[in-house]
Amino acid sequence: MKILFGPNFMKLEDAIPEFKDTYPDVDFVHCDQPEHAAPLIADADAYIGWINRDLFLAAKNLKWIQSPSSGVDYFVSVPEIVESDVLLTSASGTHAACVAESAIAMILAFTRGIRDSIFAQQQKEWAIRAIRPKLVELTDSTMGIIGFGNIGREIAKRASGFDMRIVAVDLYPGDKPDYVTDVWGFDRLDDLLRESDYVLIAVPRTPQTRGMIGAEQIALMKPTAMLVAMSRGGIVDEAALAPALREERIAAAAVDVLATEPLPEDSELWELDNLLITPHVSGGTQFERQHVLDIFGENIGRFVRGELPLRNQVDKRAGF
Repeated sequence: MKILFGPNFMKLEDAIPEFKDTYPDVDFVHCDQPEHAAPLIADADAYIGWINRDLFLAAKNLKWIQSPSSGVDYFVSVPEIVESDVLLTSASGTHAACVAESAIAMILAFTRGIRDSIFAQQQKEWAIRAIRPKLVELTDSTMGIIGFGNIGREIAKRASGFDMRIVAVDLYPGDKPDYVTDVWGFDRLDDLLRESDYVLIAVPRTPQTRGMIGAEQIALMKPTAMLVAMSRGGIVDEAALAPALREERIAAAAVDVLATEPLPEDSELWELDNLLITPHVSGGTQFERQHVLDIFGENIGRFVRGELPLRNQVDKRAGF
């Protein structure tokens, strides 16, 4: 059996000696350059890393792909992967806490005057009279979370510490923590949008969720509300978001994910004063590598023993 570690920025291959000790009959191989991957993957049984269509077609013996990312839209965009019998597993859960922290930080950047203070500092301006009157507490405000999976639940947990009312919608509404008021199905999305002071996007990007927050949905939001997109670009219609922000039909937005990344230089989003953009960095954490390896290590054991399903096994047609 051969398991190939593809090029990655996490140095996942540093764990190969430990895996070799545990599974001496498995051939663990690392490829550090994308251009060298095709011949190495040809006879691999399993692969961890990002994979495009050409590389997948070069894999003649592949039975399992482990994504180092929580999202798998990149993988299921390859029709041959979806149509094949190759198992796909994600790193779901790895990035939940850090993404949740980033979401709360983005809100606080506006509500506590952090952004305005940074701008004033750059101008050596003591802007107390301009900033202080705009500050608001999160206490008793409503957070609406679209997508109540790992990330949505971690956001809710942190929001509860600010004494916020929390409602959520999910494709499969399940158990509800005590600190969450309601978890509804997607049929209650409009209610969530109308009620929320802060709308958090935490759904995976699938055919069902792509473009789900467009002009019609944004129009339902309060003019004082803030939209925060944390999961994947393309779920919020940016062509609808830009005029809503420019015309102050909603108060503010923050996005860590965009439909096109990097954001093109000529995008009007760069120029909006009430929009905070971070460059898809919210998944960063000192624990990322170990979290991914914990999932991968558990799955190697299951794969070797033929125990299915694997941890975080993806329904490729559903996209998560």
